[in-house]
Amino acid sequence: MKMLFLDIVWPLYLADGSLIHRHELVSNLAKLGNEIHIFTTDSSTLSNLDNIRCHYIRPGSLLTLTINYFRSSAGLVGSETFDVLYTRNPNFGFLAGLFCKSRCKNLVYELNGIPEDESSLIKSRCSEEKSLQEEQMVNLSRYFSSAKASLKVSVLKKALGLSDKVIAVTPGIKANLESSYNIPGEKITVVSNGANTSLFKPLEQEACRKELGLDAETPYICFVGNLAPWQGVEYLVKAASSILSRSPECCFLIVGDGVMKEELLNLSKELGVADRFVFTGVVSYDRVPVYINASDICAAPFILARNAKIGLSPLKLYEYMACGKPVVASAISGVDDVLKASEGGIPVPPENPEALAEAISKLLDNRELRAKLGSKGLSHVTENYSWYSVAKQVDGVCKSGPKG
Repeated sequence: MKMLFLDIVWPLYLADGSLIHRHELVSNLAKLGNEIHIFTTDSSTLSNLDNIRCHYIRPGSLLTLTINYFRSSAGLVGSETFDVLYTRNPNFGFLAGLFCKSRCKNLVYELNGIPEDESSLIKSRCSEEKSLQEEQMVNLSRYFSSAKASLKVSVLKKALGLSDKVIAVTPGIKANLESSYNIPGEKITVVSNGANTSLFKPLEQEACRKELGLDAETPYICFVGNLAPWQGVEYLVKAASSILSRSPECCFLIVGDGVMKEELLNLSKELGVADRFVFTGVVSYDRVPVYINASDICAAPFILARNAKIGLSPLKLYEYMACGKPVVASAISGVDDVLKASEGGIPVPPENPEALAEAISKLLDNRELRAKLGSKGLSHVTENYSWYSVAKQVDGVCKSGPKG
């Protein structure tokens, strides 16, 4: 199969979930013997892998980059035909559907969230921090934001309608596409996210702590990910006092960056627990397993907004488990299912710092339970959620006959 991946595959310098997804899916589809064409701003990105053809785009300002990308993509699609055009970007999906359908057998669109839900969460959180003096400006901003969001939804609907097949990463997204976007269910296939089980694997804890300069005896609770509103990291901060009352020596590793970092830092100071939190900032993808393996327990305290509506297939959950770590996570569709099926962690009610603290404290008090849950989670993810297995499912969707 000859596939053109329409989204730009950026250099893998950051542990960003969307970027990780692109790299892992592309590289594993190539391992299955497909010829994968990608656009990248770094000619070395994935160029060492067989079956991947890199088309270099000269970086620059957003406008320059956009012009260079469309020039390169139009030239490539105009000169070659493909079995599949694949994208996760509504703009690219819309344009490909309008102008490139004759150049491919299948146009496949993948959706891993509902964009308007994410945008509204970030905007509402940011608006809370505005002063009363800025209220008029905020209202004006909301007006334009609403218009922009409406346009994005319209483009997404067109892109989905023009696609031959749609891949949704959770059953909740599929249900939402059917009910709110009127996409036929037979056109949609659910394929979850995964973990790079070659990179995310159990490592010796003492060596990882030594490498990171962490104390050998301190219990560490770890969160990895984008510090965005839907991640619920504030509930881990709020749970810290209760956890520290039972285990005063423990520390919390917050690995990542995002719009909520300052708010979380301020909250930890207000609650008097700032000295027990380490905010690492951005950590490169290949270094994340070191932080996970240096820890004793991993947390995923997702909130209800956005997550409960569409369910989750969270990279962090699979990566935690692939490293053999016990997990405490919010009992939301997708997360709760994996925890129960794997017996690899403890589900807790979302947005409940008391329940979160109780589960983490239970694991801190019981080394044998931590080892048992970690082992079961590792086996489950290795067997069911490797990126290679995800790529095989995507490969099957792309090669199957037309739907809907």
